[in-house]
Amino acid sequence: MRHYLLIILSLALLLISACGKSSASPDRYTAYDNILDYAKPLAFGEDNDVYVFCGRQNWQALESLLRRSIEREISLVYNERYFNLIPVELKRFNELYPYKNLVFIGDLNGTDDVSTHMRSSLPKDYLDRVTQTGGDLFISKNHHSRDQVILYLLGSDSDRLAKIALLQNENIFNHLLKRYAERLAYQSFRSKIIGPDFWKNYPFTMKVPDNYRLYSNDAEGRFLSLLYRSRAENREIPDKYISVYYEAMQADSVSENWLFEKRNHIWGKYFEGDTIFKDKIRMERFKFAGYEGWRLIGPWENRTHLIGGAFQSFAFWHSDTKRAYIVDNSVYFPAGDKLAILLELQMISRTLVIK
Repeated sequence: MRHYLLIILSLALLLISACGKSSASPDRYTAYDNILDYAKPLAFGEDNDVYVFCGRQNWQALESLLRRSIEREISLVYNERYFNLIPVELKRFNELYPYKNLVFIGDLNGTDDVSTHMRSSLPKDYLDRVTQTGGDLFISKNHHSRDQVILYLLGSDSDRLAKIALLQNENIFNHLLKRYAERLAYQSFRSKIIGPDFWKNYPFTMKVPDNYRLYSNDAEGRFLSLLYRSRAENREIPDKYISVYYEAMQADSVSENWLFEKRNHIWGKYFEGDTIFKDKIRMERFKFAGYEGWRLIGPWENRTHLIGGAFQSFAFWHSDTKRAYIVDNSVYFPAGDKLAILLELQMISRTLVIK
């Protein structure tokens, strides 16, 4: 009898546990957990260093194109480069194979050691595809280590390689940038996120790490700002802001000029004089959180407090609710670069969901 009672009690406890788990909200945002393969060894290298294996003649033909694409810069407080491109010889492969970002460039007719390595190591169907099409770009993730992207640019001969490089250089950059941003997002979301109760009174939700604190909350002004600031006063740790503003708009009149004027007016009010200048920023069409809209990016200044930093603002119109939204990321970090921080804030901000 006691044996049956123990079985019944155990089953009841399992049922209660299962019910509790199904109704509980997740403490973490896990969308980026699967970018790593923990069955593989550690990956080495900096997130924005890209090691390129390429034979000498092919490199001479392609270096200028690839550097313009991969090492492109953006003007924030000063010009910052997305990636550092590092050409290396194949003899360093045994040292560098577990590094985070690798690019191999070669051709099927090449006699250089990189082309030979690619022909012997890539799957036959890849080689057949290049023979048929003249060239292609192939991607491998976490092949040698747990956090890695390897890009293979292969042409049927050196002339076709040059043509395929011209066609694929933007894709090379985008693949590298996507992985870079995902790494930053993964690091951000290792901590718990702000719970759903916080968003009850807002017409949107967002997955924000719970180490962000409320900076400004004006329900009447339809403005919310969250701040990450280290508890220790340390110039080596940045202040990071995520802010959202929205207003009623019956038809889509969001434009780069609308965003510029609103950003100066609203952020000047809540941040005591923050200002941006048209001749110092970049304005562009941009898709954000699934919505087509605009982005401004560049430096901000506050001449009242004699400080400055970098920012990006995204604006779009939500047709279902007839509202325009601005989602803004800004950084105050005199001691260092801002680009990686803006990428991190963008990955957090794009979790925005309109109710």
